[in-house]
Amino acid sequence: MISKTFFELRRISRILWVRIALILILSVIAALSAELFDPLIPEELKDRFSASATLPILTILANSMLAVTTFSVGVMVTSHRAIGDQTTPRIHRLLMEDTRTQSVLATFIGAFTYALSAIILFRAGYYSPAASVIVFAATVLVVAIVVVSILRWIDHLSALSSLDHALSVAEDRASDTLKTHAELPTLGATPIVDLDEIPAGTKPILASTSGYIRWIDVKPLGEAAKDADAKVFLTRLPGDTVLEGQAMAQVSQGDADLCDSLTEHFAISPNRSPEQDPRYALHVLSESGSKALSPGINDPGTAVEVIIRLERRLWEWSHTSPAEEPVKRSAVYCCALGAAELLETAFNSLMRDGAGQIEVLLRLQSALMTLAEGGSDEMKEAVPDMLKRLEDHGDQALPTEADKDRLRQARKRFSAA
Repeated sequence: MISKTFFELRRISRILWVRIALILILSVIAALSAELFDPLIPEELKDRFSASATLPILTILANSMLAVTTFSVGVMVTSHRAIGDQTTPRIHRLLMEDTRTQSVLATFIGAFTYALSAIILFRAGYYSPAASVIVFAATVLVVAIVVVSILRWIDHLSALSSLDHALSVAEDRASDTLKTHAELPTLGATPIVDLDEIPAGTKPILASTSGYIRWIDVKPLGEAAKDADAKVFLTRLPGDTVLEGQAMAQVSQGDADLCDSLTEHFAISPNRSPEQDPRYALHVLSESGSKALSPGINDPGTAVEVIIRLERRLWEWSHTSPAEEPVKRSAVYCCALGAAELLETAFNSLMRDGAGQIEVLLRLQSALMTLAEGGSDEMKEAVPDMLKRLEDHGDQALPTEADKDRLRQARKRFSAA
């Protein structure tokens, strides 16, 4: 359960309002706790840093932070909408998990809440002269934090609404997911070739709700199965859709209570997530390139850049060795996603939507040949089919015979290599 708990905490920590709520609570606590330090304050400081010295600063801080927060939220929403129009709405979910934006907004709102709370407590007569000194020191610290946050925010704004930033965020998430997948291609389960290896007479683990399988906690799932002297066969992987009451896995033996207890090791949500789903991580990038090839945008240069980013990530994936060799025997069994599925997810839509543009097809062809020549054996086996499909798309959509010949000649060079 530890890994699933960590996953849930990590997911919750990336929700904007959660981080802001934590800062708000800390701000109120800071304003209320100043009175506790009364005995520690020397008498000479009480006259110098009185309420009259602190209140103007708090008033300025409260007024300015409210305006800055409103402006910053507006900029964030506008930037995300613009990026979604240029790329894909799915990238908005990745941008919303941007920790820098969340931290800056939380700092601004926290500073506003702290200043407002301190002003209210001053006016209510809650603070003693000694507490006023603590509030002044805390206010100076808050102002310094705000200044640093504003400088970070200004630097971040220069990239926030740029297409390059959005693609970089998507590529970074794809890199993390693919590296994890390469190290644990079966999520830590014992690999099987295909689902035909599932024995007869198994019982299903049914989904408790409809949505996407977002996370499977394989280690405790396997431990629970071993305790029951059973085996679990995963029939659906993270990223697959499931409806309430449909089977997510099969158990070799056990009663209905065992199957129900094993559902807690599956996390289902309305949206896909890239944590254990390399196909989705690649799909976000690929969809951004396809969007650039739409008639309304017509930006093949962005599509070519997306192909380069996908090539880098797949190259890295094919050169990452599994974390454990040989794989430890687990009571959980599943099929690993292969190179063919990842290549199809990454390049199929770009191949289809860029079929009429020779520069896109040539870059796709170059990427595929590079992956075949320097990638893993599995990659080498999967690439020829993709190259044949690319040539078929080109034959159907390219406007001139000269462009079609360029594709064929490049394919011949690959075949002869």
